[in-house]
Amino acid sequence: MKRLIVNGDDFGFSREVNAGIIRAHREGILTSTSLMVADAARDEAAALAKENPALDVGLHLVVCMGRSVLPPAEIAPVVDALGRFSNNPVLSGLRYFFTPGIRAKLVAECRAQIELHLKLIGYLNHIDGHLNFHVHPALADIVVELAQEYKVPCIRLPAEPLFTTLAISRDRLAGKLMEAIIFRALSRRTRRMAAERGIKSTDMLFGLYQTHRITEDYVVAVMHRIPDGLAEIYFHPAMDIGGTPPAPSSQLETEVLTSARVREAIASRGIQLTTFGAIARAER
Repeated sequence: MKRLIVNGDDFGFSREVNAGIIRAHREGILTSTSLMVADAARDEAAALAKENPALDVGLHLVVCMGRSVLPPAEIAPVVDALGRFSNNPVLSGLRYFFTPGIRAKLVAECRAQIELHLKLIGYLNHIDGHLNFHVHPALADIVVELAQEYKVPCIRLPAEPLFTTLAISRDRLAGKLMEAIIFRALSRRTRRMAAERGIKSTDMLFGLYQTHRITEDYVVAVMHRIPDGLAEIYFHPAMDIGGTPPAPSSQLETEVLTSARVREAIASRGIQLTTFGAIARAER
């Protein structure tokens, strides 16, 4: 059986992102999304989640390029005086790994994001991370421990089959090779820790190497190459609703997610669309 979770990241980031995710769910193949609980449009996102109960809303954990839930004074130097995380992923990763005493502050912020998500949404079936920071060596054990504590059944592992993606698109070859080395090692470590605690993940993932470069041709090609098992493919959809226009790549992803050609590819391959919540319920 081929089962596929189709996730939209960054829910709550802006009204444009919210609109893209909801359209992709109502009119397209999107089954799941991940909420940024401290961003500007999170209250609208929470209200939209209640209007669309079939949309499985997980947590998009933010520890870089975003804002904190906790007051800055409580978790400095994780954030600046305005509560902003660094926009530099490399420096953030080094700081989290090497700064003495920072782990307790990261634990407190991650816990606060989980608790706010539960307050806003009422349930939590999966956790992933902005820029996939949740598998960083300084964060992975925190995320796994908190997932076990809060009984979150699933987490994302950014373990994309490199050669499958390269067979579809060979752009950014050097970047894809580097990402494969980094994220496969981090995902392997995180998978082991999660499995020891009974936390589930998918067998494979797509979208990592094509972030902000996803096209209809790419998605159709992925559908024709998905083997038996459980897979996730993630997107960053958004719509132009009259305010600040989102990136063209995000607008294109909304069109891809609602594409009849993509839906036909899924049907022709016998792929069953599902959610993390459905997977967790089936395995209880």
